[in-house]
Amino acid sequence: MVKRVGIPHIENPSPSYDPLLEGAGERIRAAVADLRARGIIDAQGNCIRQDLPPDMREDSERDFGG
Repeated sequence: MVKRVGIPHIENPSPSYDPLLEGAGERIRAAVADLRARGIIDAQGNCIRQDLPPDMREDSERDFGG
């Protein structure tokens, strides 16, 4: 039989301070602005480029043995 171990009661269940979370919003906005400037995503966050490399297209004559 396994001995049961009680879970200690936490007086203040609120999360503690996280220094990385403080600047997370700024880093996310900077990354989104960079992706938009490079033409990778649009204003709604959708990928702009939907094309495939030449060897992955349906009309490709490549055979990978799959």
